[in-house]
This record gives sequence, C-alpha cells and structure tokens, in this order.
Amino acid sequence: MPTSKRLELTRILKETNAGWKAKATKKQYSLGYVPGPEEHSLVTREMLARSNNQQFMAAAAVGGPGYPASFDWRHAAGHNYVTPIRDQKQCGSCVAFGCVATVEANVRVQKHQPTLNINLSEADLFFCHDGVQGGSCGHGWNVNPALTVFKNSGVPDERCFPYSDHDQPCKRCTDWKKRAVKIKAFHAITVTGAMKAWLAKYGPLVTCFTVYSDFFSYHTGIYRHVSGSLRGGHCVSCIGYNDIQRYWICKNSWGPAWGDHGFFKIAYGQVGIDAIMWGVEV
Repeated sequence: MPTSKRLELTRILKETNAGWKAKATKKQYSLGYVPGPEEHSLVTREMLARSNNQQFMAAAAVGGPGYPASFDWRHAAGHNYVTPIRDQKQCGSCVAFGCVATVEANVRVQKHQPTLNINLSEADLFFCHDGVQGGSCGHGWNVNPALTVFKNSGVPDERCFPYSDHDQPCKRCTDWKKRAVKIKAFHAITVTGAMKAWLAKYGPLVTCFTVYSDFFSYHTGIYRHVSGSLRGGHCVSCIGYNDIQRYWICKNSWGPAWGDHGFFKIAYGQVGIDAIMWGVEV
C-alpha cells in the first residue's frame, strides 16, 4: 500500500475508532473464493451476516446452550490444536488452504493429539480434483466441491504433492491413496449459535467472506471494514470466537508476517464472515 493511502487509512481508523490497527505492506496477497451455484453470492453473504449479527445483538446473549462465552483452539485446555500458518502466495487457492487448515485441526482435536504431525497437501486438493469440478490459480474455487473431494477421495500429505503457487498438473505420489486423509461428512451451518457450539465441541470451521482493500493492511485488533474497494472473496479457517467483544478468530493463508502472526480477529456480522460456515466430521 502506498504511503499516502496507508496514512489515509490510519486517519480513518483513528477517526472512526474502528478497533484495529493497520501496517504498511508492499506484498500482493491473493484471494480465490468464487461462490459456486449452490453457495450465496458475496453480496448476499454480507446481508445474511448483518442479519445474524442483528439477531445476536437483539438477544444480547453471552454464551449460550452448548457453547462457552469464548473459545480459541490455540489455547484449549492449555494446548494448541491449530497447525502452522501457511502461505498460498500468488495463487487463488485460498479455498484449498482454508479447507486443509480446518481438517488438519479437526484431526488433531478429534484424536486428542494437539502435537500430531499433520501437514496435508493443498496442491493435491486444488489440482487433483478426482472428477469434481476444480479451480485454478486465476479463477479460484468454492467450498462444496473442495470438501466433496476431501470426503470422496481424501487428501495426502504435503510431501506427496508439494505446493507451488502456479497451476500445476496433478503429479501426486503413487501411493497417495494409502496416505490420504478423508472426512466422513461436512455440514453447512447458518445459525450463529450453532457455529459456536460446533466449533467449541468438534473443531474449527471453514468460512469465506468479502475482502475490501483495507483488509490487506490489517495488523491487530478486531477488523471492521472502514474503507477501500471490493477486491474479491477469500476463504479461511475459523478457529475461535469471543461473545464478550463479539468477534471471530481466523487463521489466514498469507504467511506469518501478515496480520497478527498470520491470524486475525473479525467482528460479528462483518463482510459476510458468519453468513455460513462449514463443519467437518473426520
């Protein structure tokens, strides 16, 4: 971001008391979520998320049946179940990264092994579609086919098919089927309370949202869109929430130098983040 625009964003953040801080960045970050025919458009997602937030505010609830008031899988009973931050680099493969991050953490959670060495291949999920309509670096992808691949074929480890940020032919290892991790099922969740209950009980969720240009400069705090043009859709893994300050905690795929060491907090109802999330059964 040019210095003049960064200073302007800093001014707006201060004047609006936005609750988050920006930092200078020269790196170009890729997106890649394009809603499929069975998924809501980005505009509709934003409308649904605002509606969900209004319902939450009207109820004025802190915590609820089946879930605590706050939760973070990086600090669950003294353990971190979230795998390290990855970097999709210059490829619109965020759906693959968000889905892989979610499944990896769920495997750790449901096996009760926070230190389990699991690093699945985003390249295999993104470039080896196994009969499911796939995506590309230039055009992106969407969640339902990605999780369908996880369910039907599974995804092997990173060493079986290492990731590079360009369209790759499917060149997985010959014994990939023996190395593949599958999910039993996946579910779309559209009620905020159900999202929190699932997350706190079973593990992180896949979610997608609209990215505006100010988000690229996020550093710390609770993100709310304050300025900038629409840049596209993005997909991440939601690993926690906080009902007291009303935000979600998400794991991004832009490397550990971005944001808060690769993670970010985002306010309830913002930019479509909680219109719908997907839970996985491993």
